[in-house]
Parts: sequence; C-alpha cells; structure tokens
Amino acid sequence: MYTLDPTAAREAENFSSFLSETGKYKGKFIRAEKLVSSNKGTHGIGFTFESDSKQTTRFDIWTMNAQGEHLMGFKTLSAIMACLKLKNLAVGTGPVERYDYDTKQRNTVQAEIFPDLLNKPVGLVLVNTEYEKMREGHKTGETGWRLELVAPFEAATEFTAAEIMDRATQPKKLAAIVATLTDRPLKSKPAQRQQSPARYDDAPPVGHPASGGFSAPDDDIPFANPLRSRAAFLSI
Repeated sequence: MYTLDPTAAREAENFSSFLSETGKYKGKFIRAEKLVSSNKGTHGIGFTFESDSKQTTRFDIWTMNAQGEHLMGFKTLSAIMACLKLKNLAVGTGPVERYDYDTKQRNTVQAEIFPDLLNKPVGLVLVNTEYEKMREGHKTGETGWRLELVAPFEAATEFTAAEIMDRATQPKKLAAIVATLTDRPLKSKPAQRQQSPARYDDAPPVGHPASGGFSAPDDDIPFANPLRSRAAFLSI
C-alpha cells in the first residue's frame, strides 16, 4: 500500500518554511523584482529562492549605481544568467509579495520584475552569515543571521558559471566550493565596535551578495544559439 519515499522522509524534518542552514540547494526563483534604492538610486534585483523542498530565502543583489557603473553584484547576476542560459534580461510587470509592517500581513502587489529569471531550475550555494540589524538607516545594536549567496550553479549538471563559459566537460568546482563552506559569524559584536564613519560612496549595504561571477563578450557565450545543445559546445 505504501512505499518508502526517501525524499519525503528527509523533508519530514523540515519544520520551518524558511531555509536557514549553510549548504548547496536546488530549486527556482519565485521572485526577481527590480530594485532601485531610494537614497542613491542604486539598481539591483530582489530574489526569493524556493528550494525543491519548498523552503524559501530572500536576498538582494546590487548591480549598478545611479550612473550605470557596474558594482560587484553585476558579476553575480551574470553568473546566474549563465547558469540559466540567459543572454539578456528584460523588465516586465508581475505580482510580488510585500510585507506590511503596520498590519503585520503579506500583500500581493504589481511591480517591475524580470520574468526570464523565474521558475527555472537553478542551484545556489548559500552561507549563513551573521549581520548587524539596522532600522531607518541606523544600527540597532542587535544581530541576526541570514543566508547569502556564494555561487550559483546549473541545477541539472552542477556546472558553475565559469565552467559553463569555459566549456568544461566535468563539474569539479562546485564540490571544492561546498567543501570550504562554514558559517560566517561577526568578527566582533556591535557592543565591542567603535563607531564607524559614515559612508558616502555608492556601494550597496554590507551583507548583500556581491561575490563571484565573470564577464565575457557575446561571441564567447557558449549558449548564444538557444538551439545549440550542450553536447555541441562541449565538443568544441
């Protein structure tokens, strides 16, 4: 009458609907919202990632400043695009979920999004990172933990973005990345810190993922022709 489902057995211990542990995950983006910071006009994308076990996490990637100059997060976005076989991203309109701090409820609103990033298999390496909480631009003296993006990878093959661009034949880098993962606590607690000087640059807030990635001209993109199979470009 019943047959053991190993995946279901493991997921029975997932009491939380939120991802909270450092590790390698496969799933999809269910939110990719266009962001523009209100103070300096920095551009980015707000992601919500849903794992195959239906647990979620949110993170932002800041890609360029108000003058259109690339930030480090642009490399991270390029890596995600490579893993999803995307050459371009166009802005559209779609529903996103927002939390209303006054009513303590989640509401669905229409917002600018990047539809091509949504609901496609993708893998993420995430690390649990301690951070200082802020409210209205000021540190509260409290700390919390959140998952930050270390590297994306192609879910089906476990190739990293660099391996895809280099036309690698075997996925090797992901295992090395995962082997070095460890939680990232703050080096010193807020009470132990001296007051830091105010920042006046266009860098995104501390804690936003901005690591990894690559850049490459269009004629070096191995998936430039969407009809071209992996076998074809791996044989080159």
